[in-house]
Amino acid sequence: MRKILVPPVLTLLCIAGIIAGKYVGDPVFWHEGGLDPLGYLLIIAGTLMPIWGAQSFKRHQTNILPYKDPDHMVSDGPFKFTRNPMYLGMLMVILGAEVLVGTWIGLVFPLVFFAVANWWYIPFEETRMVAVFGEKFDDYKSGVRRWL
Repeated sequence: MRKILVPPVLTLLCIAGIIAGKYVGDPVFWHEGGLDPLGYLLIIAGTLMPIWGAQSFKRHQTNILPYKDPDHMVSDGPFKFTRNPMYLGMLMVILGAEVLVGTWIGLVFPLVFFAVANWWYIPFEETRMVAVFGEKFDDYKSGVRRWL
């Protein structure tokens, strides 16, 4: 079985890195507080997105763990407009944290999360979806974007 770092753990590590970047060395800020409402909005929306996705999984009685095969394909709720609402939500939270902190070095962490999700987690999960659901997943994939 392919070993993976659980996505919420990576999210917390990215947020910790953003916060640490504010206190290490002499941080250079790309903004200083004027965008705080945007940061809070991203964090709130990013927190709600995975909750909404998890509720959809629960309603369909399917597995939410990324390293186990899914029981049912979910294409309603947030899955109507993104194939990955959990990853999208986590990325939004990381972006929100970076907007609140506002250091240039902190900008690397949303990029790291995006790269790991887009080229490690998601392909792994999509391969399993194709193996379990075949053409049904291919049809869904052709109509709903990976992120937005």
